[in-house]
Amino acid sequence: MKKLKIQTKNHIFGTNVSIMKKPFKKYLPPVLGNEVSEPGMVYPIQPGNDTSKVLVKDFTYHHFKKIMERGPFTLSEWANMLFMSERTLHRYAKDNGSFNGLQIERILLLESFIDMGNELFGKEGFKTWLRSKPFSLGGEVVQEKLLSHSGIQDAIDILGRLQFGITA
Repeated sequence: MKKLKIQTKNHIFGTNVSIMKKPFKKYLPPVLGNEVSEPGMVYPIQPGNDTSKVLVKDFTYHHFKKIMERGPFTLSEWANMLFMSERTLHRYAKDNGSFNGLQIERILLLESFIDMGNELFGKEGFKTWLRSKPFSLGGEVVQEKLLSHSGIQDAIDILGRLQFGITA
């Protein structure tokens, strides 16, 4: 390797100083022979219904009733899970009232839970399973876990594991 000799002037004492420096080595990335040189296929996104805007704006009792009919919960149980009174749900039913964002999020999360449970156990079997105490929940009743977002997510995770045969 060749070393370069550089002379610089020391500004403090006014003397010349020689410094030996190594030249910079250029590193090139390795060239792989299996790189694709032509562009990939671009799939256009079809304009469709943007359900997020519709759901937040127009999620009424009519939408909720469709979800409620698929599930094994009573109106009183739904009121507890949504942190509202049963009387408020009756008023929403009478006026076809709209739910707020947090309630909509909870309803949609419970909808996916209900769909998974009905698919796995059937409607009556799912109702029975909700009152069971699975080992994976530490012996707690499944339906009691549905009062929090993380509890609902835990129950969904358990259903997902059961679908794949993981019982614990």
